[in-house]
Amino acid sequence: MKLTDLPTHHAVLVVHNERDAYGVTLWDELQADSIAHRFFNQTVLDIDTARNIISWANTAYNDEKIALISFHTATLPAQNAMLKILEEPRIGVRFILLTSNKDNLIDTVLSRVLELKTNNEERLTNNDLYAEEFLRTVHISRIKLPFVIELLARMDEEGRKDREGVRAFILSIAEVLSKTKASPRYVIETIQTASYASDPSASGKALIEYLSLLLPVIK
Repeated sequence: MKLTDLPTHHAVLVVHNERDAYGVTLWDELQADSIAHRFFNQTVLDIDTARNIISWANTAYNDEKIALISFHTATLPAQNAMLKILEEPRIGVRFILLTSNKDNLIDTVLSRVLELKTNNEERLTNNDLYAEEFLRTVHISRIKLPFVIELLARMDEEGRKDREGVRAFILSIAEVLSKTKASPRYVIETIQTASYASDPSASGKALIEYLSLLLPVIK
C-alpha cells in the first residue's frame, strides 16, 4: 500500500505487523513529496516526543505537511498530550499514526483517528490454520506443537514476550471453535483467556497450557 492509497483525513491510524518496513516505505514517499513532512519513529512514543510533535504541528507553514508517527507502544502521558492536536490540528497539518500494537491505544485517541485496515491476510490465515491444528491435536501434545513453541519464544519490538501474538492466536482458536459449533462455554472461556494475554503479568505459556487441557479435540 502506498501513500496515495491513504485517505486524506487529518489523522489516520494504520495498524501493520511489519511496522518498521512499512514505515520506511511511507517515509520514502513523504520525503519525495515535501521537505516539510516529518518522521517520528520510536519503539515507545514518550511524552518528550509527543511534545516535539505538538510543537512541529503548531509551527505555521504555507503548504500541507504530514507527520508520520511510527511506534510499537505509546505512554499514557504521551497519548493524553496529543489528544487536542489530533482532534483539531492547524489547517494543512495531517498525521499518520503507524503502530503494530493498536491495543495499546486509549479509546480517546482511537475516537480521533480514522483507522485504515491493512492487508495482513497471510498472518491471519496462518493463525487460523494453526488454531485448527491445535484443536485437532490431543491435549498433552498441544503445547509441544512447533508453532506453539515458536510463538512462546517470540519477542516483541520492546524485547519482551510477544503478548499480542499470543492474544491473536488465542482469538483465532475462539473463532475456529465458533465455526465448528463447539459449546458456547468453550468459546466464551477462550475469549476471556485472550483478554488476559495483554496483561504484563500474564504468562502466555500458562494461558495456552490451560486451553490445551480445557478445550475439546475437534474432528
